[in-house]
Amino acid sequence: MAVSRLSYLSIRALDLAASEKHYTEVIGLRVTGRSPGQVYLQAHEAQDHHCIILNASDRAGLDHVGFKVNDPNDLNEAEAGAKAWGLKTHRIAAGNIMGQGEGLGIELPSGHTFNLFYHSEKVGYSYGMKDPDIILENLNGVWPVTHLDHTLLAGNDCDKTAKFLQEVLDFNLTECIHGPDGSPFAFFLTVSNTIHNVAFAPGPPNSLHHIAFYVSDRADVIRRVDMLKHRKVATFDYGISRHGVAGVTTVYFHDPSGNRNEFQCGVYEASVVRNKIPPIVWAGENIPRGVFYYESAVLANFFEVVT
Repeated sequence: MAVSRLSYLSIRALDLAASEKHYTEVIGLRVTGRSPGQVYLQAHEAQDHHCIILNASDRAGLDHVGFKVNDPNDLNEAEAGAKAWGLKTHRIAAGNIMGQGEGLGIELPSGHTFNLFYHSEKVGYSYGMKDPDIILENLNGVWPVTHLDHTLLAGNDCDKTAKFLQEVLDFNLTECIHGPDGSPFAFFLTVSNTIHNVAFAPGPPNSLHHIAFYVSDRADVIRRVDMLKHRKVATFDYGISRHGVAGVTTVYFHDPSGNRNEFQCGVYEASVVRNKIPPIVWAGENIPRGVFYYESAVLANFFEVVT
């Protein structure tokens, strides 16, 4: 089984026009497609058709998460593995999601749906694919984010979900947070050399905590906070901070629907060889330092507010 990378998040938008404006002019994505009630967006330096799908809805939150696999036969293997675990699966016809081939939907114990797929239409870099000029013109907002980096999902049965992802889909557990009884309750997993592509923490089933976009450097995070303040986009109480988990410099804010976004940079690398390095463990009095390194404290609404 070979899941190659996090590809996209399909999220719900209360106001589709306002959300499109946010993800193009604040985040710095480009529109790559439209269908009734949907807008598809991608980073300027990415090739696949989309990294965000906005879906017109009467509520905020997550529809599903997309992961790309290395071989079409991986879908059959994943389907068999999921069914052996007693998980519900469904096939998604090619073209049902714009720019994508056939997919396999898996309903995880946490309540989330992962869509695994192999084929994605290539949209090319915004710079062009022949003799490109690497300086983009007519940008809205600030210099574009480089890529969709990760997502933190909230749900139930996080331990069972993490175990399924490791045993069946070959995810690598890189960090975890342990409770007072010594058992883990939050899990950070990856299929690449970045410290996590997806994380799970306790919360209502099928909830979204945040979507993280990678930027160039720590100075770029500061520039983007200037931009957020200029555009009157409220940031999370701490403003610029740093996580002990993954070691990134970070700032949080929300899209017009209330879905939490993150600009981040500076993540350290993980081994691409599964189980070669044991996961980093955060526990006890050090948990706040793991969440917010500078403040060594966690405001209640950081984990309580999900969509």
